[in-house]
Amino acid sequence: MNIPARLKTYLANSHGHFKGRLSIAGDSFEKSVTLAGIPLHKTVKAVMLKSGKASLMALVRGDQQVDISVINRLFKREFTLCDEGEIHRLMPECGVQALPPLAEPYGLRAIMDSSIVGMDKVYFASGVAGLFIRASGEDFIRLQQQSWKSYSIAVEQTTVMSAEPSREIMRKQVQTVNDLPAMPGLAIELIRIRNNPFAHASELAAIIEQDPSLTAQLLRYANASAPQERIESVEQAIVRGLGMDFVLDIAFGLSLGRAFNNPKNGPLGLDNFWRHSLYCAALTQTLCNAIEFTRRPSVGMGYLAGLLHNFGILLLGHLFPAQFDRLNSAVEKAPGHSILELERESIGVSHTEMGLWLMEAWDMPKAISEAVIGHHNPAHSGDFSTYANLVYIANALLKRHGIGEGADMVIPPELPARFGLSEAQLEAALASVLQGREELEFMAARMAA
Repeated sequence: MNIPARLKTYLANSHGHFKGRLSIAGDSFEKSVTLAGIPLHKTVKAVMLKSGKASLMALVRGDQQVDISVINRLFKREFTLCDEGEIHRLMPECGVQALPPLAEPYGLRAIMDSSIVGMDKVYFASGVAGLFIRASGEDFIRLQQQSWKSYSIAVEQTTVMSAEPSREIMRKQVQTVNDLPAMPGLAIELIRIRNNPFAHASELAAIIEQDPSLTAQLLRYANASAPQERIESVEQAIVRGLGMDFVLDIAFGLSLGRAFNNPKNGPLGLDNFWRHSLYCAALTQTLCNAIEFTRRPSVGMGYLAGLLHNFGILLLGHLFPAQFDRLNSAVEKAPGHSILELERESIGVSHTEMGLWLMEAWDMPKAISEAVIGHHNPAHSGDFSTYANLVYIANALLKRHGIGEGADMVIPPELPARFGLSEAQLEAALASVLQGREELEFMAARMAA
């Protein structure tokens, strides 16, 4: 196991005394340090930052975190964390979790926290996961001749970081394919069916029947809805009662929901999540149908926008359970507050951002992505803003009946007027959806199960 060639040359030319320490590689710098039996406060780690085309290496002890807000004030720039692609470009020989805190061999500039200067012994990553290098404090400082040294740029790991670093860290994890739930194969097939106006019931049934659990749930629902006749296949359920659109909708939602592992309880738990999402999907779909035919948007796309608009909450709970619990508790304690404000205060990232990252990773239509990012903003505009606007209206109407979390929402008169919808039509659409409460509550219970 050899360290990168240019790093090896740089150390050799420094005439210091260095010794390697080999251990099992962990999935993070901290985990590797623990497995190597090295005290975290005896290590120095590198954090790569960017601002436009400029790059900067920040050096802090292993038990500290970089305070990016301090660096931004020092340099009068807006630095953020580099993503993995940028790190590979800047330090191509090095593992992302094993960045050596040595900027000069890579032609970079570095700023070092002042607490490092007084360390008597330093362990640092070698570029190879699991292999650390030990140096005396003096030898390590000698390696930092080109670094800025007399600055306090670190906070303890237990200190709450600013929202921006938290957001960037979470974004990096969301964008890591291995951590991000993939869209289930069944859902991908259902999208194909939805996009095919000539799809037949038998084709849809053949796809759904690949999933025995989903098949059983649909048959139970179909037989409960039509007790006068026994329905024994998905195709019969589609043709004799439920219809193509309804079966597509419930099958798509159930298949997507299985990609996540979330708690059931609390205002953002699965029980309330699916209840809100299904009501919103049904109402958005109904609003689309209420629009005059020649300007009517896709009814199916409207349903999907309503169903998926809050999927960032599911992703938050799946990838970041501690942050999800914190937000869930905050919403429970302040039910009338804006959820976006609570997110900024408690976790530093919004469910709209999380949802957008997920929709982009799943390659969902631009109209859906816009609904996800813009459904809290009545002024959201652009080529694909139709569904974001309709989901906003649907959420505002549902909030009047206690469905959904957060503050009450005001519908600006010009928003429904954009679609030629009157207040009477909005109320009629809402009443139509509320008449189907029993069906929606059943579906929500099955999705949350």
